[in-house]
Amino acid sequence: MKRVIVSLLLVGCVGGCAYRPYLAASPNFLRHRDADQFFAHCAQEEQSPIMDVLYVTDRSVECSPKGVKYGYGRAKRMGFGTAQVSFDPSPTWKELIRESVAPNRRQALELKMLKVEELGCFDPQLERLEYCDQGFQLCNDAKLNLHEQQKHLHQLVQNRLACNPQKDVYVFIHGVNNTFEDAVIQAAQVWHFTGRVGVPICYTWPAGFGGLRGYAYDRESGEFTVFHLKNFLKTLAACPGVERIHLIAHSRGADVTISALRELHTGYVAAGQSTQKTLKLENLILAAPDLDEDVFMQRFVAENLVTAAKRTTIYASTSDRVIELADVVFGSRKRLGLIGPRDFSPKVRQMLSSMPNLQFVECRVSDFSGSHNYIYAHPAALSDLILVLRECRDPGPENGRPLRQSVQGVWELDNSYWQEKESTPKMLEARP
Repeated sequence: MKRVIVSLLLVGCVGGCAYRPYLAASPNFLRHRDADQFFAHCAQEEQSPIMDVLYVTDRSVECSPKGVKYGYGRAKRMGFGTAQVSFDPSPTWKELIRESVAPNRRQALELKMLKVEELGCFDPQLERLEYCDQGFQLCNDAKLNLHEQQKHLHQLVQNRLACNPQKDVYVFIHGVNNTFEDAVIQAAQVWHFTGRVGVPICYTWPAGFGGLRGYAYDRESGEFTVFHLKNFLKTLAACPGVERIHLIAHSRGADVTISALRELHTGYVAAGQSTQKTLKLENLILAAPDLDEDVFMQRFVAENLVTAAKRTTIYASTSDRVIELADVVFGSRKRLGLIGPRDFSPKVRQMLSSMPNLQFVECRVSDFSGSHNYIYAHPAALSDLILVLRECRDPGPENGRPLRQSVQGVWELDNSYWQEKESTPKMLEARP
């Protein structure tokens, strides 16, 4: 009975993964910035209240009189295209960037989906598999179709890169109980606060079932999507012109991402290749990861996945009530997103401190009611995320990321992060 009650609570609380469609409060580090200067590296074509976000999804297509609509069903195909996000009320560009750095916003800015346009799809046509001595393989027509769609996706990314001085791609992978619209809007918001540099891509998998079985369904969908995410990451890394790829995985999306990277990493190592160089992985962000600590240690440490990205940043909070409930439901020793610095043994903390490319950040932020969404919604936590994505800064006040390290191997972030104007170093510049 206890397990059933907790499951019901989890279904209700995990809605913290579903984002309120309002632009988050201005990140602390932006509140004393010159808006024109911060957004100066934004391409001219992007200087509009309307944001175009590329998307890739293995959600099923639902019938809708308003055009393409994706649900929570699982599709064998992987569609891609563009989704437009706008603001209500609609500001001018000048008004929008001014409000984006204002300590006190004049009015709430609601984020709305305008239009979704599917421009292509990867359909492996599994019913047309052929069996040979090496096992099953796609027929020649199916291979040709996949190659053509790969070139099409590459062209979409290259068109966006052509007008952008920063040749980075930011891939956002959401957690459970997210609709297609939730995922795209959240990706658009974070990209906006980076100064709209690089190219945003929302990878959205079949989540958002809802109801009592919602978490279980979404969890299984996370297993289902690993195959597609692997193929997408390989396709994206092969795109000419892409210099760096950043993966931002939230909640259950962290497990999905780690699973896909683990399988790719195993193959690259066997072939004598570098996962980091082949996939062009600059940053791997695991935000509020809904992932068992023991599973993480096996995949990430024992199998040496720590080398897969140039930098891995893990954000956790001991006040995350959604992760706490998941911890109870699955009987974990501890889930990664709920770990505090003293949950690590001295040996583990020493190990963390010896790996400069792995940064564990405890978010001691308040005024978010235990929300699972603090990394995207809290002005202190969001500040650090943006600094990592936009600047790839190392932690520490001397590097412009004023995190503290009171415990070896673990960095701490609280409400005061970048709150004081006097602590502001020189204006951030987007990486060329």
